[in-house]
Amino acid sequence: MKKILTFLTIASFSFTAFSQNYRDMIAEGTYTVAEIITAAESYFENAGTGRGTGYKSYRRWLYNAERNMDATGKLKSPEYFQEELENYIASQNSNQDQLSRTTVGTWEEMGPTSWNATSGWNPGVGRITSIAVDPTMLTTIIVGAETGGIWRSTDAGQTWTVLTDNLSNIDVYAVAIDPKNPTHYYWGSTGGTIFRSTDSGVTWNFYSDIGNGAVNKILIDPSPGSTKMYCTAQGGGFHKSFDNGQNWIQVFSGSAYDVEFKPGDPSVVYASGSNFYKSTNAGGSFTENTTDFSNGPKMIGVSADDPNTVYVVEADGGRFGGFYKSTNSGNSFTAISHAGKNYFGYETLADDNLGQAPRDMDIAVNPADVNEVHIAGINTWRSINGGATFSITSQWTVGGASFNNIGYCHADVDILEFVGNSTDGYKLYVGTDGGCYVANNTSAVNSNYYTDLTNGIGIRQFYKIGISQTDPVVVTGGAQDNGTSVMDVNENWTDWLGADGMESFVDKNDSQIMYGTSQFGSFYKTFNGGVNLAGISQPDGKGGQNNWNWIVPFEQDPIDSNVIYCAFDEVYKSTDGGGTWASISANYGADIDDLKISPADNDVMYISINDILYRTTNGGAIWLQATGLNLGFTARINDIAVHPTDPSKVAIASSGFGAQKVYLSTDGGVTWNPLGTGLPNFTALAVAFQDNDDNGIYVGMNYGVYYLDDTTSNAWVPFNNGLPNVRVSELEINSADNKIYAGTYGRGLWRSNVFDATLSVSEFDLESFNLYPNPAKNNVTLSWDKSEPVSVRIYDALGKLMYFTKNKNISEPTTIDVSNYASGLYFVKINNTNGFVTKKLIIE
Repeated sequence: MKKILTFLTIASFSFTAFSQNYRDMIAEGTYTVAEIITAAESYFENAGTGRGTGYKSYRRWLYNAERNMDATGKLKSPEYFQEELENYIASQNSNQDQLSRTTVGTWEEMGPTSWNATSGWNPGVGRITSIAVDPTMLTTIIVGAETGGIWRSTDAGQTWTVLTDNLSNIDVYAVAIDPKNPTHYYWGSTGGTIFRSTDSGVTWNFYSDIGNGAVNKILIDPSPGSTKMYCTAQGGGFHKSFDNGQNWIQVFSGSAYDVEFKPGDPSVVYASGSNFYKSTNAGGSFTENTTDFSNGPKMIGVSADDPNTVYVVEADGGRFGGFYKSTNSGNSFTAISHAGKNYFGYETLADDNLGQAPRDMDIAVNPADVNEVHIAGINTWRSINGGATFSITSQWTVGGASFNNIGYCHADVDILEFVGNSTDGYKLYVGTDGGCYVANNTSAVNSNYYTDLTNGIGIRQFYKIGISQTDPVVVTGGAQDNGTSVMDVNENWTDWLGADGMESFVDKNDSQIMYGTSQFGSFYKTFNGGVNLAGISQPDGKGGQNNWNWIVPFEQDPIDSNVIYCAFDEVYKSTDGGGTWASISANYGADIDDLKISPADNDVMYISINDILYRTTNGGAIWLQATGLNLGFTARINDIAVHPTDPSKVAIASSGFGAQKVYLSTDGGVTWNPLGTGLPNFTALAVAFQDNDDNGIYVGMNYGVYYLDDTTSNAWVPFNNGLPNVRVSELEINSADNKIYAGTYGRGLWRSNVFDATLSVSEFDLESFNLYPNPAKNNVTLSWDKSEPVSVRIYDALGKLMYFTKNKNISEPTTIDVSNYASGLYFVKINNTNGFVTKKLIIE
């Protein structure tokens, strides 16, 4: 059932919104969410909404967009988040001359950082959108995760280190290493933004802006002394730079997908959007080929084995559209027939009619063999005869790969890249929605064709988590593209559901029983910790069809374990663990977004639809609207929390980027008050009560977790010690182990001790941290009389991160070079696992 648009009417949309491709509109970042909805619904009315049409990707985007749009109905740019986070940090730093706190959280990463399938069918770690390898040191790899930042390995993928947890934006779509100066890293994000590091990823800065679009490839001219760079962006066009990427000139608009040099001759540049472009004067000008192709998105393949050969693979409505070959450096192309074949679909015989190009689409040619061509969509394929025929090399399910004796590679391939040299040979790297894979020997196709390199990368995009009230805890969580996983009492993870994982929970009495959902509300259950699955009936035949909410509310009764609830366009109750269902509400004619049951009185429940809250006090016999809640234009309820002991005390987290993000009612929703001051201007995504004597409450935002209670003077305090700057999807508290758990959208599961006002700064011992000389000119030295690892950050007066290192032992004095810092006021912040201290530093 389609969402009801309460913020704009269709009559207000321009003709442009209807005529443009909704994917390009999303990538451009200049349209309202409502305009994109209209264009998308028009597109899918013709294309259909079934599997392989791109509808699932669109609904995924819509779920996040509705939760994050601002008062104008648009989404914020990466620059906005960077500036807002820096403003917040600057405000915190200038709070007083010296600030020390222990009640700031003790966050630790819980994973998963690998996969282990039991009853799940398409396991993976998380989405990898981009890969770059240092050409001077092939064991050094950097990868970009869609919402998990940049990760670096110096041992060919055996171990990984995250480089970007402290940045205000960790949405990555392209990475590049400068071949002339391999300590210079670049990455592209949304909104046309590009970031750069000149110290191998130790520090990063916003570098340049091409205007708009999601930057999906950055190509650097390897010629000595060259300052040329190129980049492509979906929705943002193809751009060239003659000053190392500081300024950009647009070559063509619309969507651009690929750019390649002619091997051995970077004065010849090939680029693609819906057409093919070529430059023979190092990017000075480009000619467009409009005669040899259809007008679908295109990717380009070249090989050093024969620099004059150029391959182009093309999409058509998400499916495989054509394959072309040039033997004269791209001056003209010949189509190679693949009639009846769809290499971008799901099937091993390439005989379905599905696909998600250009989101999932690429080509790579072996540099040592121009006839060995690899293409990918959902699965991967190889030709050994120059593209005349292709055979499958991987399948998107574990069972399908094993049955066909081919490699397992997670579905939805974003990137293919050959890396190596003539001496050491070449490897094929693959970036997918489940992680980073490598084919070390592309000539031998068998079940071991691909090796997963993602072990150790924590980039799971959790939508929802469910925790047991036991110690040790059991956690189950549903994530984008990688199903539903469970962390057992030994903190080991296994995957027990496939598809997109959504809401799930652990039975309140038996932690071996878990419930889970996939997209659009298909329900599952396991009685043995995920080893086997059992089906659950769907109320009134609902669930699983893509006309329902992306995430369907699904909850267990907090008092009676046999009772579970779900919500589509009405609320349903089962008293036999999902065997049968009965409706307990009216049909609202719209999708219900959230459902919460009071832990103290299971007759009291709350539901939300967009910005409207409803409540029942009699188990669903009568539902009343909370008329006192007025969130304003475009805002919506993102989460509901009911107090553990008071069923009339309810809090909601809201979108909108307004002055207030969290609202509290103490009378069951009749009246509302904004809760607290001092939050950064992000969207509130999750809210949770702490069952203490001080009315404690937490809110999770685009970046960070914040806490408020009766002792904090109505001001939210940051509760982020050790937590990356990542979206916090859900917060849950385990009263048995006194810990709070955060499911994040991009960095997996995190855990902290709950707020404890009895902790004292005297127990912290960072008061003895020394900073000298101060004022400083060229160097500053840090020392501490404790021998334990700390994180060190230096911020300027505006909140910009100037220096960062972690796991540093400063019991031996450590000197930092500040000679390139401008004179002025800075703040040095030292964290250990217990808290932090911030001291002022003057640079002369």
